[in-house]
Amino acid sequence: MGTRRNYMMGIVLLGLSVVPAPVWGASDDDLVNAMMEVYAEELAANPRDYRTYYCRAAAYFSQGNMDMALADINQAIKYFPRKEKEDLSRTYLLRSRILTLKGDDKSALTDLNSALRLVPNLRQALKDRGDLLCRLGQYDLAKIDYNNLLRLDTRNQSAYLGLARIEAHQGATAHAQELLEQAVNFAPQSAESYLGRSEIYREMGLLPEAVDDLLHAILLDDGQSRAMQNLIELSRESYDEVIAGLNRNIERSPRQGMLYYVRGSVYKAHDDYAASWRDWDTILEEGFFNLPTIYYNRAYCLLHLGRFDEARADIEKAIEKDGRNVEYYRLLAEIERGAGHWVAADQAIRKAAVYDPTNVEVCLLRGLLACDEKFYPEALGHYGEAVTLSPASPYPYLLRAYIQETVLNDKAAAEADYRKVLTLDDHSSFLGDNFKGIAWARLHRLDEAAKWEQQLLASERVRPVDYFYLACMYAPTDTVKSLDCLEKALQQGYGDYYRLRFDEHSPVSLQPVRHTTRYAALLKRYFPELESSKE
Repeated sequence: MGTRRNYMMGIVLLGLSVVPAPVWGASDDDLVNAMMEVYAEELAANPRDYRTYYCRAAAYFSQGNMDMALADINQAIKYFPRKEKEDLSRTYLLRSRILTLKGDDKSALTDLNSALRLVPNLRQALKDRGDLLCRLGQYDLAKIDYNNLLRLDTRNQSAYLGLARIEAHQGATAHAQELLEQAVNFAPQSAESYLGRSEIYREMGLLPEAVDDLLHAILLDDGQSRAMQNLIELSRESYDEVIAGLNRNIERSPRQGMLYYVRGSVYKAHDDYAASWRDWDTILEEGFFNLPTIYYNRAYCLLHLGRFDEARADIEKAIEKDGRNVEYYRLLAEIERGAGHWVAADQAIRKAAVYDPTNVEVCLLRGLLACDEKFYPEALGHYGEAVTLSPASPYPYLLRAYIQETVLNDKAAAEADYRKVLTLDDHSSFLGDNFKGIAWARLHRLDEAAKWEQQLLASERVRPVDYFYLACMYAPTDTVKSLDCLEKALQQGYGDYYRLRFDEHSPVSLQPVRHTTRYAALLKRYFPELESSKE
């Protein structure tokens, strides 16, 4: 413990030299967990240790835990000696970033002002204050900060990007583009250059340029994760433009394997598994990459196309290359379940649980497998674990409620779970993901379900899968409406054949309408090869 403690405290002493950026999910890292233990020990020994409060706040910030980060940074500022101006200014800077992410722009601006009073030339604070003032529409004040940055560094890229954003917001598109070009030219081999410019292009409505910049960032940094996330997010708003940009870039560079990887990921995120499968297949057939993730992604698509034997072969190759990946075993279990191989599915999901017993998706699949074999009390236990692990997620409550309602005849428990879904805070970017319409329908409140539908369809972000959710909502009570919604989902590109054809033991399922001739006709029209193989 002594060696580890000394090492960790070395990090603590360096901590104030860097103000972190949030990196969601960092809490799983063993080093971070070890650091947290040391921070707790140090604060137990000295509850006024401002440097340790700062470093722990920074760790919480990097994990995305803003409430804990704010509590610790408040303590750091409370105990910080006022004579240590430079370090105290960075502490105000970190708190301003926490407050910004919590939506408290007014307090964030106050902290940035405090940081700059202590150290007027603190570049990170000038940049952050300029960005915040720009977002608040205070362009003249923002320009002062950006120009001060340029006085400190004539090639400061952040200042050029900030000034370009102001010009764009004020309608000076040509000047904004000139400034953006200058900003990128300062560091043309940096992925961050294109990431920054893409955000402003997106605000300007220049979507082809934004897509090209994001792809350039991905290629420069071999799959730059933030650029990939931004591209997937952009595709949720402007799917056609993103696919057009990918097609354009692939046509220009047909031997660039990463472009197929990106396009396959976008198709997959939008449930177009046939198109996604073709890209993973191209990558492997052309020898662009031979990584376990490629086999995993192709297997994932093959599962959702109902091609279980091919999917099994691919996921087994992924497991050969990486035999400790919980998601690979979970997917193998789902493939075996789809093929009706209960014993093999159970063996695979047990291996997944060994590697990560707290994985929510593993718990849910174990519950579904228990339902397949009519072990309903066991299924409830697995769903209960999922609820405990992810109490803000609606789907585990729906699965548990469905079994209580339809199999165990425990109407009170089922109603409690459906009502719980209605009370959950909705942090999703998409209204459909809160499943509240399905919960209302299961509670026989069809008037409220219809209101949810109206709200969903009036939102600016309606996806093909949302029409599938509406089809599931209406399936038990209105076959015509259910199939109308299903047809709309298929027309818009919804391609999850596995979910359409096989899903059961869930209220998010089309099982009640699968007996109809119209349902069969729709699947035959949109999945002719897959349906003919089932005959």
